[in-house]
Formats: sequence, structure tokens, C-alpha cells
Amino acid sequence: MQLPTRLVVFPLVAACHAQMPETEVVHGELVDYHYSLGLELCGGTVASWDATARRAGELLDLPEEGLKRVAYYWLTEADYAAIWADGSRCATALGCAIGLRSAGHQSMSTHEIVHTIANQWNGSAAPFLAEGFADAVIDGRMEERDPRPYLTLDRSEITAGYWVASRFVRYLLQVHGAERFAALYRGVPGVSELDDWDEAVRASYGMSLDALVEEYLAATECPSDLPSLPRLECDAPALTADPAGNFVWTNSLRCDDPEVVGGMQPPDEPILIGDTHLELRRTFEVVEAGEYEIAVVTPEGEGTRGQVVIAECDGCAWLRGYNATLEASMTKTHWLEPGRYSVVLRGWIEAETVEFRATRQ
Repeated sequence: MQLPTRLVVFPLVAACHAQMPETEVVHGELVDYHYSLGLELCGGTVASWDATARRAGELLDLPEEGLKRVAYYWLTEADYAAIWADGSRCATALGCAIGLRSAGHQSMSTHEIVHTIANQWNGSAAPFLAEGFADAVIDGRMEERDPRPYLTLDRSEITAGYWVASRFVRYLLQVHGAERFAALYRGVPGVSELDDWDEAVRASYGMSLDALVEEYLAATECPSDLPSLPRLECDAPALTADPAGNFVWTNSLRCDDPEVVGGMQPPDEPILIGDTHLELRRTFEVVEAGEYEIAVVTPEGEGTRGQVVIAECDGCAWLRGYNATLEASMTKTHWLEPGRYSVVLRGWIEAETVEFRATRQ
């Protein structure tokens, strides 16, 4: 349950340059969400962050009742710059997490909130595991490569391995489970060598590092008996098909909607894709395989930009199938296999109506 907002002044971490600027805060069940004065937080944002924190705990085998409350600060550029000491690694980042608190320029930087949950299990985990886990929880991008050259990269180098780590971590979580991954996450030191990895892998998985990696690289088909590891968006309500098996969803993107996730910048600030956007989420289930014409119609006025993102929910998390982004007003035809799909409406400004259609051909 979200509690009313109030003004607060709170120090982020000892590494901060000064006290946090004055902010508003909404208290969720697991996450306290702070935001700079002048920004507007949408109604469904904190609930979605609670869900992200909860999922991160589950995937580290941490019971929800044992999780500590964490905080995120969505800050303007000026407020963000003010909190970090000169030379801090966080000062030049889009977001940063230290301990149980994190801050960023974006209203939807859930990657950072995953770090604050994982820090409760191991605050000095190997960067490959820390960043891979954070991206895996939020279903970020993936890259198919041998992970071994990236395992020992330090914090200053790990950016090159984010997407490689994200894919490998999803494999470990889905195939071998949360308990073994949690042991590995705690077992590899922050500054590591391949011998450290081999020792931790043997303790957690009962095989050598090389054997585990070779098993992963050979896993190019999805077994039918694996437990699902669905993306967070797949927890959204389901759309109902019409008698012909078509889906039509028309809705608005308004920040005061209790389901809309994201935030709005002050009206006099430029709208930058990736910085501030609104989202509304649903799922739909295809019963019979077939070709579908998928269309999205979003407003195209000055400063208005929209997307629909469609993706498979189930199957193998490291071998995701259909995943498409439609911009503004677009139509695509695609063959959809039976199963659940998530559909996310996105806009970079409030939109009175956005329409999504999936029409069976």
C-alpha cells in the first residue's frame, strides 16, 4: 500500500557530497521512492518497484519478510550532481546504488533497485554477477558470448559485459534454481580470479567452471519441462480475445492513472527518450498458432512519441523468442506460437488514447 507523499531531507550514503536535496516520497511495501521537487511520479510506479524488489528477493532465495526496506531517488540533473563527492564513480553514471539506497536520472531505473536488494545478500559481489543479476531481473538486453573473458572484470570494465552476464545469469537461475545461484552470488569475491570462480562453481553446482560454461553454451534449445522465469511485465492483467481470437486494447497514458508506471519531467524541460516515459502493461494469450497483424496507433503531435513493446512471457529466459518494438503508428505481421505475451504501451508524454491491435490473419 502506498502512503501519502511528504517532503523529506535524507542523506543517501556516507559517500555523498552533502545531504540529499528536498524531495517528495511515496512509501511502498518494500521501496521508499523519493523524487525531486518539480517532477511528477505516476500512480503505478511504486507498486511496480515493489514487485521488482520482491522478484529480486525470490531469485536470490531471500524470503520477503526478511528483506530490508530500500530507497530510490529519482533526481533532476542538478540534484543528482549535488549529492556525489567529486570523483565518485556514481557522479557520471545514469544511476548508482550503494548499500540499501540508490539514485538516478530516470523514473524507471529498476536496475538500481535490484542492486539494493542484492546488496542485502552480498554487498561486494563480483561485478559480473551483480550487473548480470540486475539486468536479468528486469529482462534487459542479452548477448550470446562465452562468459569466461568477462567474469573477472572490475567495476570500471564491466560495462562491456552487462549483456553477456544478463544472459548467463538467466540460464543459471532457470536451469539450476535460485538456491544455487544465491550460493554463487555470495561465493565469488568482488575482486576475483578464474580460480575463485571455479572454486565457487564447484561448491554451488558440483562441477567445474569450464563444465558449467560448456553446458550453457550448448543449451541452444528450450526444454519443455523447465520452470518458467517470466518477465515482470507478465504479471499484468490479461486482455480478452474476441470470438475470432483478435485482441484490441485502447487506453490512455495519464500519469495520475493508478496503473500507469513512470514519471513526467517539468513541462519546460526537453523530452529525452530513455529519461522519462510512461508505461501501461497488459498480457494476452495466443491459444492457436497463427499469423497476426500487430498494429499500434499513438499520438504523433509535436513532442509526442510512443511505442508498443511485445514479448514472449514463458519459454527459456536466455532464449527469448518473439520480442518486437513498434514505434508511433506501425503495423507488422508476425507468426505467434501458443502462449502468453506481454504488451507494454509506452509514451514520452501523456497521451489521451493509445491503441494496440493483434488481428489473426
